[in-house]
Amino acid sequence: MTFVSVASVHNVPAGSAVQVVVNGQQIGLFNCAGTIYATDNICTHAYAELHEGTIDADDCSIECPLHGARFDLATGRALSLPAIMPVQIYAVRIEGDDIQVAL
Repeated sequence: MTFVSVASVHNVPAGSAVQVVVNGQQIGLFNCAGTIYATDNICTHAYAELHEGTIDADDCSIECPLHGARFDLATGRALSLPAIMPVQIYAVRIEGDDIQVAL
C-alpha cells in the first residue's frame, strides 16, 4: 500500500470537506469531529460530488447534495436510499501537517 500526500490538515478543518484529484481519481476528504476520512468523491447513485454534501458529526456520515443519499465515512456503506452501493474508502494517515491517502 502506497501513501500519497494529498492535502494539508489546515485545508480540511473540522466539519468541512474538500476534493482532491490523485492520478485522475476524484477523492473526497472529510473531517468529522477531528478525524479525516477519504472516499471516492462521486455518489454511487447519480453523479454528484460528495464533498459538496453535508457531514453529520453524530454518525460521521456524508449526505449527497443531489438526492440525499447518505454514506458512512468510515466504511463507505450506503446508509439511505436512493443509494444502495457503497463508496470506495481509502486508508488515511497524518504525517506532520500532511494528509496522506493509501492508493
